[in-house]
Amino acid sequence: MKFKAFTIALLGTTLLAMGPTGAAFAETAGRARSFDSEVASAKAAMMGDPEAALAHARAATELSNGISHHSERAIAVATGEWLQSEALMRVNKPAEGRKLADQGLATVTRLAPRTKLNGDLLKARAAIEVLMGSVQPALTDFLSAYDIYRSLGDTRSQAIVLQNLGSLYLDARDYERSLRYYQQANEVHSADPVLALTAHNNRGNAFKELGRYKDAEAEFQLALTAAKASESDLLQARILSNLASAQMLEGKLDQAESTARLGLRISQRAAVGWEPYLWGVRAQIALARGDLGGARALIEKTFAGVELEHSTAPYRDFHDTARQIYIRAGDAPLAFRHLAALKRLDDEAREVAATTSSALMAARFDAANQETRIAKLKAERLTREADLAASRQRVQQLTMIGSIGLLTALTIFTIGFFAYRAIRRSRNRVAEANVKLNHAARHDALTGLPNRRFIRELLHDALSVQPKRSCALMLIDLDRFKSVNDTLGHEAGDALLLEVGNRLHEVLPEGAFAGRLGGDEFAAIVQDVEPAKLEEIAGSVVEALSAPYPVVGATATIGASIGIATAESEATTVDLLTRNADLALYCSKHQGRGKYTHFVPAMLDEADERRRMEADLRVALTEKQFSIAYQPIVDAERNEVVAFEALLRWNHPTRGEVSPERFIPVAEDAGLIRGIGEWVLRTACAEAARWPEHVKLAVNLSALQVEADGLLANVLSALAHTGLAPERLEFEVTESVYLREGPATGKTLEALKSLGVGLALDDFGTGYSSLGYLQRAEFSKIKIDRSFVKAAANGCQESLAIIQAIISMAKGLGMTTTAEGVETEAERKLVRDLGCTLIQGFLVGRPERAEHSDSPAVAEEAVELKVPVRRRTSRAA
Repeated sequence: MKFKAFTIALLGTTLLAMGPTGAAFAETAGRARSFDSEVASAKAAMMGDPEAALAHARAATELSNGISHHSERAIAVATGEWLQSEALMRVNKPAEGRKLADQGLATVTRLAPRTKLNGDLLKARAAIEVLMGSVQPALTDFLSAYDIYRSLGDTRSQAIVLQNLGSLYLDARDYERSLRYYQQANEVHSADPVLALTAHNNRGNAFKELGRYKDAEAEFQLALTAAKASESDLLQARILSNLASAQMLEGKLDQAESTARLGLRISQRAAVGWEPYLWGVRAQIALARGDLGGARALIEKTFAGVELEHSTAPYRDFHDTARQIYIRAGDAPLAFRHLAALKRLDDEAREVAATTSSALMAARFDAANQETRIAKLKAERLTREADLAASRQRVQQLTMIGSIGLLTALTIFTIGFFAYRAIRRSRNRVAEANVKLNHAARHDALTGLPNRRFIRELLHDALSVQPKRSCALMLIDLDRFKSVNDTLGHEAGDALLLEVGNRLHEVLPEGAFAGRLGGDEFAAIVQDVEPAKLEEIAGSVVEALSAPYPVVGATATIGASIGIATAESEATTVDLLTRNADLALYCSKHQGRGKYTHFVPAMLDEADERRRMEADLRVALTEKQFSIAYQPIVDAERNEVVAFEALLRWNHPTRGEVSPERFIPVAEDAGLIRGIGEWVLRTACAEAARWPEHVKLAVNLSALQVEADGLLANVLSALAHTGLAPERLEFEVTESVYLREGPATGKTLEALKSLGVGLALDDFGTGYSSLGYLQRAEFSKIKIDRSFVKAAANGCQESLAIIQAIISMAKGLGMTTTAEGVETEAERKLVRDLGCTLIQGFLVGRPERAEHSDSPAVAEEAVELKVPVRRRTSRAA
């Protein structure tokens, strides 16, 4: 429901000092005054009324043609072209504006390079390039403009560029960095009401995206005050829509409604083009209040006259609102159209974020960037070496003068002494610079630990020592670190990584080396330690790194997985030892994380088998080796089939039937699960569309599928092409989806639920802190793992109590329960008597493949199935 409103375009309001204006236009003083007047009017109207600004800019360009002096006329024309390009960008005609900016730059680069007008044209073209999606050229132009402004001492224009860069990061969804750029802009130049307005508005947008709605509201209030002072109705209407959105997200619905109505009054008076967005905010407020009828009427006003297939970015969040409204109103086709538009705009936004190349901007502007530090040190070294060369040259010159006899021996000695001291100082400075450069090149900039290159050097040295000493390499991967960055921000992530380095220093024995390989990957080299002691060290590392971290006013908790390899006869090189430790780390992560594992030779065979299976999987999908088996789920009381679970099967030409437990993890690691999952969804929905309407389809989703882009679009496509109603589709997810939860996980599950698709939590109780996950998504079903069913039937009182607790909790939350793995009559009777809603297992039906295109065909009466399940429930009756 977030409404990412506009980012105000920025414009410098002072022109290039073009020499004595009277001389420039001496031929016609009236014409000169008219030109100056039109330029001033264009600049004054630029933010509040860009159409009027365009008219004034064109008039100024026409007037400039009357100037007789060629170069002065050309500069005046370029000034008009700059103003026109700025105005055309604001009235959404970027292609025309880009052409004029190019023309102006061609003139100014030739006649007045590195002047303010040169910078202004570069800045204008950069803003147009951003609007047209050409981010890389825009960065080049912004940086060139910034250098020009800095050389001229124009702090206001420097601040404008910094604000534009902040807006680029805002579009790239790097909100913390965007705030830093806005702060830098304020530090460079703060005494300007126009810049203050844009800064407050843009900071408000960044805070809103970070979920800091109170801070966002405060910034928008300050921007509104500045907009009122500017007497621009358009600016006031725009900022009021932002303010109303922030107030709504804070839960201040009455205030938000009042703010939006005020914005509408102003918009209807003098800013008609902004009305749809204010109607949209009011629709969001009505939906938050539960007023479905009012929300629908308002959202229809928002999209009146808008082609949904060609809507623009400001409508993005209103598409999401419309989707929710129409789903609740039962208008699925219209909801699907808005969902498709939402997906299209999200894809476009991701593409913009990807092409922004934040690494490039960071390398240019962020002082903490390691490459910048190294470049600076190199420059220092070159300077010192130049000083040293100059000192040597001076000594040679002075010595030659002395040899001619122009100086006495004492003078020669004195000059030589001081020259020697100068050379020594220069040499010392060069040596110091080289030490700094060498250290920066071999150490991580954030933690100060040895980097990947230096760790390899240290490992090589350790393996080269004679006589041989025992040497172990630990590869350490942080678990759930990504969620810290996503939820608390990169500042918190950096603080956590710094603390990880400190904890490694504390827990590793004396003589060991710790290093950061990059991202959330660390390493440790431990020598002369017995295997038992090595396990003790690894356990201490896991324990130390898993303790809570106080970071940026919050507490973060992560874990660590470790792979250990020791230098033996088969691993005596850096590459072999690293490979073995990496294989051991892979096993640790796949055993549930938070563990340490020693390398054993069998891991090589397993790795080879994974590579072969990955290659086979790539062929399997194209050669139609996959199939789907359907297992029935029946009502515990009526013994009627209510759903089938779609289960993937792989019949390999030489391997035969391959268990999903074997090939699914390989498919996930190889990035193949998305393609396979799309095929399963499309095929299963086509089968289910032939079933009676009361029978649902259950499809399993892995955590990687939930995280991946495009899941919603794939679901939408499968439902649209097969005609299967959304309420007949149910996705089963396990608790692992929350262990590797990305920023989009919750939104994806919420969006699926909003479509009408059901969500079931599978294998409940077997994993982690399960109860908390029930509040993370609106699950409609809990599946009780078969291990509890079997143990309870065999008399285990603990498992019996767990099943009773799950069923009781599910009833309280309005959920159904499915008992998995029911294989005997005793088990069926047990779970039914305990109150379980549904039953699944071999007793009521084994998974079976569809045998022809019309299957599985489900009989309307009872649970008699033609295909794929035979008469199973009759045995259970």
